[in-house]
Amino acid sequence: MKLKILIENTAFQTDVKAEHGFSLFVENNKDKILFDLGQTDALLHNAKLFEIELEEIEHVVLSHGHYDHTGATEAFLKANKKAKFYVKRGFDCNRFSAERYVGVPRTCQIPQERVIYIDKPTEISEGIYVMPDIDIHDTQDTHFNKFKIKEAFETHDDNFHDELYLAITKDEKLSLISGCAHRGISNIIETASKFFKLPLNLILGGFHIKNESVKKIDHLANRLNSFGIEQMCPCHCTGIESYALLKSACPAIKMQYGHVGLNYFL
Repeated sequence: MKLKILIENTAFQTDVKAEHGFSLFVENNKDKILFDLGQTDALLHNAKLFEIELEEIEHVVLSHGHYDHTGATEAFLKANKKAKFYVKRGFDCNRFSAERYVGVPRTCQIPQERVIYIDKPTEISEGIYVMPDIDIHDTQDTHFNKFKIKEAFETHDDNFHDELYLAITKDEKLSLISGCAHRGISNIIETASKFFKLPLNLILGGFHIKNESVKKIDHLANRLNSFGIEQMCPCHCTGIESYALLKSACPAIKMQYGHVGLNYFL
């Protein structure tokens, strides 16, 4: 099984495009999956460069309804006429960070017949599951900040109940893919571990700890060290400075920062 980061905030190749966003390509035998779509049509540029044919993608999982994970949806729909979209109900609500709209682009219209709403663990390819319902085991590892949902007559806090993640079981080990982990990467790990009851291999994706305090990062590190994780690839909203602190506090975990073009093989 191959995992390849298509969109991320950083790049070390001059010919690829980086942006504030995230998209991961997963190839499992003949099945082709995208987890999130990034912010712009940079997705199309990088896919072409890496010889990934977007028209062959069969499954698109949208981790949550923010622009930096759904922004290329319209461009993708022009290139692909068959992929199913896996979301949780409410992902496309009116989302704000303070007064700034940060939700799914309002021009985005996914054909309803291509949408599958997830309300329970759902296997979309052999050993690959779309997972809803992240339990909050540790309230210190949540990242709701100034995020709000605005409805017709009220505004309320956004607790990201629509957040999805990928769980991959391979060779009796569990790997997890997060988009932003607004509900907490340690909460995702603990929820998934209780469900699958397998040793943890790879944790990849956004941890949403950019600009967090040293105290909060140390707290997260203690949680991560308790899980017996083999390797981690934080990226996107993790932030390189926070990653450096996390890496130094988790010496037993093999860790590198994600970037456009990075591959993992499971």
